[in-house]
Amino acid sequence: MKNLIKSFLIVVILLVNSCREGITEPEPGRRDYVWERDTLRSDEFGFQLLSSIWASSPNDVWVVGDAAAQANKVWRYDGIKWRNYHFEKFITPISIHGISGSEVWMVTTLSEIWKWNGFEWKKDTTIIPEGYQRILFEDIYGYKNDIYAVGIAEKTNGDYTGVIVHYDGKKWKILSTPKIKEYFVRVLFLEKGDILITAYTFNDPLEPAWLYKYENEEITLISKNKIDYSLGILGNKLYVNTDRKVYEYTGGELILLKIDLSNTNYAGRLIGRSINDFFTENSNWNLGHYNGKNIVDLYPINGSLMDGIIFEKDVFFVCYTLDNINYILHGKLK
Repeated sequence: MKNLIKSFLIVVILLVNSCREGITEPEPGRRDYVWERDTLRSDEFGFQLLSSIWASSPNDVWVVGDAAAQANKVWRYDGIKWRNYHFEKFITPISIHGISGSEVWMVTTLSEIWKWNGFEWKKDTTIIPEGYQRILFEDIYGYKNDIYAVGIAEKTNGDYTGVIVHYDGKKWKILSTPKIKEYFVRVLFLEKGDILITAYTFNDPLEPAWLYKYENEEITLISKNKIDYSLGILGNKLYVNTDRKVYEYTGGELILLKIDLSNTNYAGRLIGRSINDFFTENSNWNLGHYNGKNIVDLYPINGSLMDGIIFEKDVFFVCYTLDNINYILHGKLK
C-alpha cells in the first residue's frame, strides 16, 4: 500500500512539473527600432487633431481626426506614401476601427457612423436618441457583426448622458442603459467577452475615472480611481491600467499583476504585442517601452501619445506635440 501511495505521489509531482514547464512567458520585447516621422497636413489652414489609428497591415493604415480643413482629417498609408481622403460632405471624425481592409468603421462627433467598403467611404447611419440633439462619439471597437461605439448623447440645454450603440451586422442600435451623467471614453473587449468601458465624471472630484462592464444588457461599475484607466489587448488577453498598476481582466474580475511601475516614469497606455512587450506614454513627453523587466524612454515625442497600432515588425503611433503639430511615428525593427 505504501509503495502504491509513493508511486501515486511521484506521478502527481511529475505532472505538476511538466505543467509548469509547459507555461512559457512571452519573450521580452525588442527595442532596436529605426524611426521615421511623417507630418500629415495638406492644408495649412487652422487646427488639426488626429486622434485615432487602425490598420489591416503595415501597408494599409488609416489615421483620422478633426481639423479646420477637410483635407486634413482622414489619411491612408499604402506602405510607401500617406494620402489624404477628400470628403464632399462636412465630417468631424474622432475614432476608427476595422474588421478587414474592406470593412472599416469611423465615428464622428456629430452622430454619424461611416463605413469604408474597400473602395470608398459612405455614411452608414446618423443615430440620435429621442430627446437629444446629437451623439458625440469618442471610441469604436469590435469584431465581425459585433461592434460597439461609445460617447455621450447631448441635449440642446447642455445636459448629457453616456451612450452605447451596437452593430449586429445589419443595423446600429442605441442600447438601453440607465442615464449616467458621465463621458464614456473608451471601449474594448475580447471576442465574445465582457465589454469594458472607461468613463469620466465631473461629479466625483476625488475619483473621476470610472470603469464599467457591459454584459447581458446591463452596465455595472467595477472600479473607480483618481487616475484615468488605460485599456489594452496584449497577446489575446485584456489588460487594464490605472495609478501605475496593471490588471488582467478575466472571469469578470480585475487580477493585479506583479508588474511594479510605481517608481517609474510610466504615465499610461498599453499598446503592444504581449505583457512583456508593450509601449507606453511616459512622463516628460516620451514614448516608453516595457519589456517584462523594466520600462525605458524609447523616443522623445515632445507631446502626447494619441493612439498606436502594432505589427510583427512595424509600429505606428499618432503623436501631438506641445506646439500643436500632429505627426505619425513609424518604427521598424532592425
